[in-house]
Amino acid sequence: MSQSPMETPFGTQEAFHAAFAELYPRLVSYSRRYGATFPEDIAQEAFVILMQREERVEHPTAFLYGTVRTLSLTERRPMKNQNLSLEAVTEPGLGGGADDMVLNQEVRERMRSLSPTFREALWLFVVEGLSIREIADILAIPEATVKTRIHRAKAQLKDQLNPSGGLHALV
Repeated sequence: MSQSPMETPFGTQEAFHAAFAELYPRLVSYSRRYGATFPEDIAQEAFVILMQREERVEHPTAFLYGTVRTLSLTERRPMKNQNLSLEAVTEPGLGGGADDMVLNQEVRERMRSLSPTFREALWLFVVEGLSIREIADILAIPEATVKTRIHRAKAQLKDQLNPSGGLHALV
């Protein structure tokens, strides 16, 4: 079932513009996490690819994230043996007081120690706010695997932040 000329993957033209305004900066940031040289171009290209599809996409947001991920990895393939840097868990300037800044820094440092598969699933879930289904579509894995990765990532972070088993601000 193809889209009509006036219909977009997000419905009306207005809905598309709203989705673009919301998702574009997030997709640029997501592309940067992979060390993309031109993250803005990659985010735009993902929207173009989505719009050019003849078949309707059931989850356009997940499709965009998956496309940005693929394009970013393809762009940086020659550097594949370098470590991916994890951007701040929260955007700079959005945190609260000094305690939040220290906590965010501690969480960022601990997230770097997670395996890339756990870190990716947790990032998409917590920071990007995507659903389990959307993450499964992006990573091309079953939803149960996504749930397991998120659960294990959270458990590892909790253990790292609470080595003595006491309460931590995150718990």
